[in-house]
Amino acid sequence: MTVLQTLHARLESVAYKVTDNFCYSCYKVVKGDHCPTCHSDDFMRHLSGVGVEYGTEWVIEHLIREHCQPVDGDALYEEILNERYEPVKIDCSRWDAGYVMKELDPAAFSCGVSDYLSDDDTFTEFYGEYYLLSDIEHMLDKLEAAD
Repeated sequence: MTVLQTLHARLESVAYKVTDNFCYSCYKVVKGDHCPTCHSDDFMRHLSGVGVEYGTEWVIEHLIREHCQPVDGDALYEEILNERYEPVKIDCSRWDAGYVMKELDPAAFSCGVSDYLSDDDTFTEFYGEYYLLSDIEHMLDKLEAAD
């Protein structure tokens, strides 16, 4: 199993832990494996205060957005460029390399941000945004330990 597969398995496990079975036919939260009223075992997931839906992806998305901050890829990449390259000097003016690239070639800067975030193993993408893998793992550790 890859790191991302393991992470997703943990996320799914926590999604089941923090939600309840919900019988849509009877429109009620159900304890156990079958609805005592209609005997169905085809449950939706119910997250108190959030909603009801089939599957766990919406729960996972909610947990990540609620407990983790997306990284500011532009700021991180600009900082890396500033650390790697000397400031650009013209006459008596001076600009940070990251600022120059961001202003003069926004397309190349955007590609650089995307490459940096997708190639670095400390970040992972969920729902169109990048998060620190350690933030998601920390959230999981807390939620898995909660009783």
